[in-house]
Amino acid sequence: MGGWCRVFRVWAVVLSLGAMSAVPVTAQDRDLASSLPFTVDEVIHPAIARLPPPDFFKEIEALPMVITARNETAQRHVVQGMSLINAGWDFEAYRHFCEAVRADRDCLMAYWGIGLALAAPNNEFTPQRVNAISRMVDLIEAEAGTALERDYALALASMYASGAKSSAREFSLLARRYPNNLQAKLLAAYLGRGGYDEFGEATVAQEEAIENMRLYLNLHPDNLAVLTFWAVLHAESPDAIEMLTRQVLPFARKIARLAPEFPPYQHLLGHFEWRCGNHRLAEAAFARAADLYAAHMKKHKLTFHDCDGWVRTRLYHAAALYSQGRFDEAMKIAKEMAALQIDEKRFGSPGADLVLWEARTLPARLYAARGWEADFDAGIASLPAKDDPQLFRERTMSIFYLEAMRQYLGSRRELHRGNRKLAGDFRTALSKTGVLLLNAQEKATRSSAISEYVRALRCLEALSAELRGLVALAADGSERRSAFNWFKSAVSKQQRPTMLMPPPTLYPMEIRLGEYHLRMDEPQKAAEAYWEGLTRRPNDLASLSGYERALAGLGRTDDAARIAKQIRLVKGN
Repeated sequence: MGGWCRVFRVWAVVLSLGAMSAVPVTAQDRDLASSLPFTVDEVIHPAIARLPPPDFFKEIEALPMVITARNETAQRHVVQGMSLINAGWDFEAYRHFCEAVRADRDCLMAYWGIGLALAAPNNEFTPQRVNAISRMVDLIEAEAGTALERDYALALASMYASGAKSSAREFSLLARRYPNNLQAKLLAAYLGRGGYDEFGEATVAQEEAIENMRLYLNLHPDNLAVLTFWAVLHAESPDAIEMLTRQVLPFARKIARLAPEFPPYQHLLGHFEWRCGNHRLAEAAFARAADLYAAHMKKHKLTFHDCDGWVRTRLYHAAALYSQGRFDEAMKIAKEMAALQIDEKRFGSPGADLVLWEARTLPARLYAARGWEADFDAGIASLPAKDDPQLFRERTMSIFYLEAMRQYLGSRRELHRGNRKLAGDFRTALSKTGVLLLNAQEKATRSSAISEYVRALRCLEALSAELRGLVALAADGSERRSAFNWFKSAVSKQQRPTMLMPPPTLYPMEIRLGEYHLRMDEPQKAAEAYWEGLTRRPNDLASLSGYERALAGLGRTDDAARIAKQIRLVKGN
């Protein structure tokens, strides 16, 4: 009886999912839908229906599972779809699950897969997800599939009913019932992760997830799915030189070797190479990932709307080039990505969200990072005009982010010109714009761009604190001393890498503390600040350059020469 009560509770959740849909679902719509026979077209988005059949990446299939289906075609597509979810390519996973339901409209795990592949909130495929979960519950009630498959379906339903933590508990219970089912163990650990707190410390839930994953890694050291979950679990870790270099990077390299033609794994490798300060190796991995994605897009007639991985890789590629001092090459990619034109019908797709928030601002963020005299005007000019039709003003909050970047660059420009008063006016305007973005939080939770929104909001918090410090540093006397506290605040507010992308600010805020201490003739404290920047981002050129100056100021000429050599190595000179 308890199991069926869970199913009935799930029904209420499924009906409520209509409120999350990009297309409003009324009670009349639901009554009509319930009176009509189900068709597989209800779970296949038109953008998917017109595409050629998806590719099989057999090398990533590390967790074979017996799938109940009418034919081998459906089974093969479900297994491939599950493997793609494990590898983080949800769009391609969705395509395979769509092929599975075409082959067998009663395959329970195919609808489970669609529900998991489309789990991102408020995405453009939300109506299809709603229909898939509804169909999944119908099949549970009809006792379709095996007991194991029905437990999988109920565990997913729990995620929509009560969130990821609840689903993690369900998968954990499932794994105990079926101790040989490694897939359930991995999902339980990953969904139960807790991330890192504001001080960069792993939460209790995160530590537990890491320990469980470490156990699976020790038992299955060559399993590609286990290796991938282990790496992704650490993608946002604040550690760099020590833990990531020793305990994660070797596995990321192994993953890329095991599946060299699979673009998400090349991107994953690039992410950890960059985080560990191996910028040239990161750049090579991102270049390869971009080429693989581009070939896949061409073959399958996809656009960037369908392939957010390609957008993410190209943006990261630009950051890796900038990290080596190759500004012009980085800017070339940044401007190409910023110029991408969004199809209004695909507004809300993952690729479109990345372009609106990340690509549109990347040239400006690169100019701000370099900070040459002409860069501030160039950065402002690189941002979309306020009347740009591509902003979709009535539907996107990115206009606040763009305006804030304009004000930030304006303040930096005026400081460079010595106009401290005008710089302060721009800074005040930036703070007000930041409040407008913050006030849009409720709207953001209902949008597909919630992750991009959070990145932008945290970026502006750090930039606002940094700007307060820069304005104070330009003052005379005691007011200059207040810059220290603002820079400390900027350091605490800066982001770790999220979304398998670099932080939105392309330099560590510790360099501002270093500049402050150099200005105050405190080279020892400056050296310590720059070293902290290097601890956060190994081989960051701005931190290395500042560290060299601080060491020279301390009279440590040999150490300064060693850092100068390191700078040349990072630049490839």
